[in-house]
Amino acid sequence: MSVIETITVFVVIPAAIYGVLGALSLRSKFTATPRYRPGQAWDHPPVWWSANPQGLDASRGHAAADDEEATRVGGASGSW
Repeated sequence: MSVIETITVFVVIPAAIYGVLGALSLRSKFTATPRYRPGQAWDHPPVWWSANPQGLDASRGHAAADDEEATRVGGASGSW
């Protein structure tokens, strides 16, 4: 291999690959739609992020707590 071939294979080709990948990753940064920045007005309706699309309602109660003492002991414990 001559010096020119060596430089081409080990320098120019990897530099070209890095350049193409860098240009592809920056392309979306320069062509993307404007992003929301803190302090800007929010022009969209609020979205409720919940597993229940209707949202939570007040008619649902909580489960009653057991008044019995716990007979089982669980968790990580040990004796020394």
